[in-house]
Amino acid sequence: MKSLHELTKNFFDILDLTAASPENADSDEMCFHKALRTFLNGGRKEDAFVVYFCFSEIFKLFGEGYENTKKLLETLSDHEYHSGELLEKHRDHYSHSVYVFALGLAIYANDGEYRRVFNEFYGLSDDGRAACTFLRLWGLVALFHDIGYPFQLAHEQIKTYTNELWRESPDNPFVSFGNLDKFLAIDEKTKEKISDGLRTDRKFDDINALLAYGLKLREGYDEKTVHKKLYDRIVDAPYFMDHGYFSAVILARQLFAAPDFRIDLPRLDVFTAILLHNSFNKYDAPNKHPIAMDEHPLAYLLILCDELQCWDRLAYGKASKRDPIAWDVSFKISNDRISCNYVFDSATIKDENNKTRINKSFGKIQSGEFSGFVGTKEKCKENSDKVFIVSSLVLEADAEEKKKEKRVKLYASDDNFINLCDFAKAIHAGYNERCKKFSGERISEDFAKLPLEFKVSNIEQAKSYAYKLELINCFYSSKDLDYPVIDDFKTSVFGEYGSDNFGFLCREEHLRWVKEKIALGWKYGEEGVDYHSIEERNRLKLHKCLVPYELLSDENKSKDELMIENIIPMLKKLGNNIHVYNYRMGRKPDLVIGGIGHRFFKEKPSDLKSKIIKILKDYDRDYRVIVLTGYAYGADQLIAECANELGLTTKAALPMEYDDYLKFVKQDALEHHVNYTADDEMRLRLLLAQTVVCNVIPDYMSVYNSTSQYIIKRCDKLIAIWDGDELDLFDENRQPKNRGCTYHGVWQARYERGFKDGENLLLVKCHR
Repeated sequence: MKSLHELTKNFFDILDLTAASPENADSDEMCFHKALRTFLNGGRKEDAFVVYFCFSEIFKLFGEGYENTKKLLETLSDHEYHSGELLEKHRDHYSHSVYVFALGLAIYANDGEYRRVFNEFYGLSDDGRAACTFLRLWGLVALFHDIGYPFQLAHEQIKTYTNELWRESPDNPFVSFGNLDKFLAIDEKTKEKISDGLRTDRKFDDINALLAYGLKLREGYDEKTVHKKLYDRIVDAPYFMDHGYFSAVILARQLFAAPDFRIDLPRLDVFTAILLHNSFNKYDAPNKHPIAMDEHPLAYLLILCDELQCWDRLAYGKASKRDPIAWDVSFKISNDRISCNYVFDSATIKDENNKTRINKSFGKIQSGEFSGFVGTKEKCKENSDKVFIVSSLVLEADAEEKKKEKRVKLYASDDNFINLCDFAKAIHAGYNERCKKFSGERISEDFAKLPLEFKVSNIEQAKSYAYKLELINCFYSSKDLDYPVIDDFKTSVFGEYGSDNFGFLCREEHLRWVKEKIALGWKYGEEGVDYHSIEERNRLKLHKCLVPYELLSDENKSKDELMIENIIPMLKKLGNNIHVYNYRMGRKPDLVIGGIGHRFFKEKPSDLKSKIIKILKDYDRDYRVIVLTGYAYGADQLIAECANELGLTTKAALPMEYDDYLKFVKQDALEHHVNYTADDEMRLRLLLAQTVVCNVIPDYMSVYNSTSQYIIKRCDKLIAIWDGDELDLFDENRQPKNRGCTYHGVWQARYERGFKDGENLLLVKCHR
């Protein structure tokens, strides 16, 4: 079983974005992959936004990238947030759609049978350009398949309200929609484009006619009957309003309005796939039948992924909250076979009478009912009501109980009132002397010229404000709250006595930037040696500032200072009464975990990493973990690498100056017959660049003695990767020896700090 993050990596391995992004294909692909990976690692709405943004910017299907879709997506998110709790059953659709999108990428990449059918259906070769075509079509289908939900919400609100007052009754009022003729109408110019694109003499007067035509081509459904049903079920629908229909209509209208709009049969398939995914094909389609993979691959995949995506969805509705769905899932995907394992916090719940019963979601999976929406043609004949798609696919689903891990990186700052895209523009303007006065259109035009990587970098910076403020016990909100208001990070008195909050935040911003660059494939390079212009720097992805904060020039430090100085003014410029508040008391307490260990050992690093990561994760739940180590070859670097993978803060204690230490580590490795390469040196540089503090602790007795003492004196707990051999620490004349070795550090922790094995002293066994 693998995580969705692991499975989607295979898609980006085969993707070639050249057709969609000829100038920046590699950079845009890496940026998009990073955005999706970040979302899958946390499931946060703010990270889902970046996935939408990247898709819209790369394919520009709506004309001007994300700008023409943001109202569409933000409206859906706002409606769910404010209206969902009024309903009986409702879960989020904004983040859900990105999960559905990711699941489709995983199936295309790992199920060779589906990929073969899709490529043959659209006349594509099995290569990276075909994957790009799939990404464009599937992205439209998956990311926008629920944008019509506000229409269903309006209907459900009245239904829930009257049902609560008088219980469900055929006499209760319901909401339907009028003025549809104008809403669905297609203008003459668009009619011509549609006919030309579909290579037909037909003229489609409204969107319903276009959808009916698409369903006739793919499903063989009668056009006239479909056209009438699509209209009637919206103007007279007492029990159910189909958001799938409205999603297809809204997406069509949005695409029709794009300046370079064109339509072909694959794009028409996008609309009909969205239409079919919810209720039309289950209840109202004439001569309805389950969707087969080879008759409509996009509809087939959307129905499959929409049903499988039943984990980590925020519950808004009252009934939805009573039966929690899975909080995690793992998959095994191969040709014509998908195995899923859903993880629940508990298989049982307490009902309204305080009696224990099986969680409905858990029960459906265990009973096999959940898998019943997929079947063969034979199964379809036996029980067509429960079969939504038909193929040779074998779907296996299982459920297990596992205590839900505490969510980390959740902050009190109120992101619901922040437009991240506008915030990112303001950040960019803050760096641009020409736009100091935030002059409206000029900011948007300037931002639009940036490559995708730098647009997303500004968005990531905006997203990081909540995290940075949390580190100094602050948060932002548009609500008037009874907390101290912070107006200036330099002069406001808050936090611990004598603390330099401004300097602290500057370091954190540099660290965020470093981690972002490394994740996108950037490496350290010297200006004037490795690159000679900004254009060459960006092309080669080399940067002189990928160093610890202490090594930055004053000029480069000023860029981080500008960002921190601008936080409060920018929040105010965005309006919405946003203030930065100070908690009256601290949040998560700090926990410093030191790291020492042998430089050379026999174990595979991956075997030791799993043990180190488990230790760090256990403490990360309740503390803000800070990992302090000496960055020597071997154990030190391995511990730091684990901390970075978990997003923990790292600090370095070096026994000599930075450049001298880089040379020493290399020479030390070579003397021990280790093939120390340029990649090894770059790895150390980038590890050190990700430290929030990089101190030099000179040592004149032995190389690592002072740094080891420095670490052990300052840590609350110590990880030691040690072979267990207790060496002599004094010679026959009682003179110190073996100072700075791993055992000496273990001895100091035990006898000078009073650390106990398994409690403060966390030993990881290795062999030398």
